[in-house]
Amino acid sequence: MSPDSSPRRFVAAHEAEVERLEGKTHHWYFKEGLGDAESMVFVRARIVPGAGHAFHTHPEMDEIIYVLEGAMTQWLEKEKRELRRGDSIFVPRGVVHGCVNETATECEFLAVLSPSKISGPFAVDVSGEEPWRSLGK
Repeated sequence: MSPDSSPRRFVAAHEAEVERLEGKTHHWYFKEGLGDAESMVFVRARIVPGAGHAFHTHPEMDEIIYVLEGAMTQWLEKEKRELRRGDSIFVPRGVVHGCVNETATECEFLAVLSPSKISGPFAVDVSGEEPWRSLGK
């Protein structure tokens, strides 16, 4: 096996695929088409104060979120809790969830989703639908 075709199992921080969106940055280490982890997705995310991830579902993926630094308000359907450093949440596939950083400092967290190979969309935004539209205000 040549070096170019060898599995990508070690990933240095500078090798992560960086995605910058309004109010948040995602560092993708493993996902479909990136890395050798066909059974899971691994991402590190940073959310600035006032930003977050709108209510959405992952129809075919389970997700675990683990907070590294800061805090965020995490919704799991109609229940919300503040997650702080060291806290985590398990989100079963198809369950509506979202988060917002309501603090004055950035929040950094890790997310692992499984499986990485799916037939439909990665995420479905439901933030414009009730009751999610009203809950997010």
